[in-house]
Amino acid sequence: MQIERNEIRCFHAVIEAGGFSRAAERLDLSQSAVSQAIANLEHRLGAVLMRRGNPPQLTEAGIRLLRFAETVSNEERETLADIAQIKSGALSTLSLALSSATNARFGIALLREFSERNPLTRFKVVVAPSREIVYGVSDGRWELGLGPLQHNMPDYYMFHPCFSETRRLMIAKHHPARAALLRDPQTTLRTLPLVTSYLDEITRRPGGDRLRNAFATVWEVSHMDLRLALVAEGKGVTYVSDLVENAPADLVPIEGLSFSSIDRQVGLYYLKHQPLSQAGVRFLALCRQWWNE
Repeated sequence: MQIERNEIRCFHAVIEAGGFSRAAERLDLSQSAVSQAIANLEHRLGAVLMRRGNPPQLTEAGIRLLRFAETVSNEERETLADIAQIKSGALSTLSLALSSATNARFGIALLREFSERNPLTRFKVVVAPSREIVYGVSDGRWELGLGPLQHNMPDYYMFHPCFSETRRLMIAKHHPARAALLRDPQTTLRTLPLVTSYLDEITRRPGGDRLRNAFATVWEVSHMDLRLALVAEGKGVTYVSDLVENAPADLVPIEGLSFSSIDRQVGLYYLKHQPLSQAGVRFLALCRQWWNE
C-alpha cells in the first residue's frame, strides 16, 4: 500500500484551511475533487481520518496521518526553497584547483568576475601543482581543475582547452655553473637540483623518470614564489611559465636540450560521468566565454 502525494496534499489542506471548500480554493480544485481524494485515502487506509463538520474533527488515525502530512509538506517546501537557492548559486560551492602559473596570470581576475556574477556561491579554491590537480579531481578532492592538460588525459575526463603555455628551464645569471651549462648543458645539469612543484611517483607515470634522471636531485617546492626565489639565489634550476609576469629578472633560459622548453595546452577538466554542480556549470560557461568564444 502506498499513500498518494496528491491525497496527502488534499488531506493536509482540509485540516489547515478548516474545511473542504476553503481547501479546494487553496488547491485550485473543485470541492468534489477534494472530497473524493479524502474518501479514496480513507478507503485505502481502511480508517476514518476525520469527522465531517466545520471545521472537520480529526480521529486518532487522522492525527497520526497529519503528523506525516506536515513532515511531507515541510520537506517539500524546504526542497523547493533549496532548489531555488541552488539555482541562484546560494547553496552551490565552486570547488576548483588552479595551477600556480594559471593562478598567477588569471586567478584574481577570473574569480573576481565569477564572484560578481554569483555573489552567493561559496568558494573552495586551491592552488596546486598541475599533476596533483589531475589526481585530485579524479579522487574527488576538487570538482574542477584548471591547469596544463596532460599528454594522455584519462578517458574519464571531460576537458575544454583554454589557452597555451610554454615553460622554459631557467637558471640564475650569476650561478657558478652557468658557463659550464653553455659548454655542456646535459652533463652539467646532472650536477644541479631541479626545483619543481611536484613530480609524481614513477609507478603512477610510465616513463616519467626520464626528466627526473636529467638532474642531480629534485626539490619539490609547491609555492611558486619560494621556488623562484631559491633559483634566483643560485640554488638550482626550475621551469618558469610564460604566464608568470613577475619572475625574477636575473633568471635566464637554458638552451640546447630537448626539454629546454615544454609547450602545454591549459584547460578546464572534470569527471565525465559526474554531473557538475550549478557553480561548476557557471564557471565552465565563464571559461568558455573568456577563451573559447
